[in-house]
Amino acid sequence: MTSSTDISALYREFTDALTEVFAENANGPTRRGHLARTRAAVKKHPKYNEHEYFLAVETAFERWEAMQNAGHLDFTSQSKMTA
Repeated sequence: MTSSTDISALYREFTDALTEVFAENANGPTRRGHLARTRAAVKKHPKYNEHEYFLAVETAFERWEAMQNAGHLDFTSQSKMTA
């Protein structure tokens, strides 16, 4: 992750890392470390843009929320089937 790396790729990697941390409740230091490294790379990039950074965070949260809702829907449909 150098400054010559495409900023769009860094934002995607940051979004993916943040989504993983949300999904796993940050249980492992490895995942949090990856998140910290990707965040630092994004923030240090010469083309860093705060608006794009916030969009990446929002995207990660929306992905996590969709995973939560999908899990909730799976659980409710399974419980209806067993009832």
